[in-house]
Amino acid sequence: MGDSVLKTLSIFVFLILTFSNNLFSEAWYDDLISPVTTDAKYITFAGSLATAMVYLHKNPQPYRKRESISSAQPFGKYGLIGDALGRGYLNATYSLGALAIGYFGENDKYLKSGEHMAKASLYTTGITFVLKNIIDERRPGYPDDKNSFPSGHSSASFAFASVVTARHGWYWGTGAYLAAAFISISRINDDFHYLHDVLFGITIGTAYGWGTHYNYEKGNGYFLSPIFNDKGSGLALSWNF
Repeated sequence: MGDSVLKTLSIFVFLILTFSNNLFSEAWYDDLISPVTTDAKYITFAGSLATAMVYLHKNPQPYRKRESISSAQPFGKYGLIGDALGRGYLNATYSLGALAIGYFGENDKYLKSGEHMAKASLYTTGITFVLKNIIDERRPGYPDDKNSFPSGHSSASFAFASVVTARHGWYWGTGAYLAAAFISISRINDDFHYLHDVLFGITIGTAYGWGTHYNYEKGNGYFLSPIFNDKGSGLALSWNF
């Protein structure tokens, strides 16, 4: 995910949490740690293990510094598609669309789907942003850029695919996962990420997509609903315990 998009979404989620009167509520904390406290822990463990194995066995190689973005795109125009799709547009379109349909159609199922996508995407983005700034790994094609690990495009796209699968089943989920896989592969082929960057991005996004889903199944979590009235518009924030 592009740094500007990543930072904007991360700031947005932390502002929501910071100005909430229930910042340290059990429901918020449950969603934050859902990748390790729900059945998503198996995804987290397997993905982390795969990431570690790939990293430990990677072959030392010199950085392939690129002078321009176009010189780092073996996929050609297809790489541009992967780059664009992985910037969170899929997540935002789904979330906003589902919330709009749910509100205007008075459909609780769509409201919760939109909420689910928003939560999974925002947690994923926030954790990815924090790790990028802590680890400072250089990109293979752009060694001056130290935001390689983990891949934001991969984490965002797999959060999207996981929520789609959880909410709509594998018929739609298979297509979403294939799109997420294409986005992730394009990042490696276009020299923006190493394989271990992408694997851990996949792990984060998938774990939050399913982790928050398992909390929904338990009836835990906070929920966002749009409000429109003669005084203006906004979001209602509620908790289930």
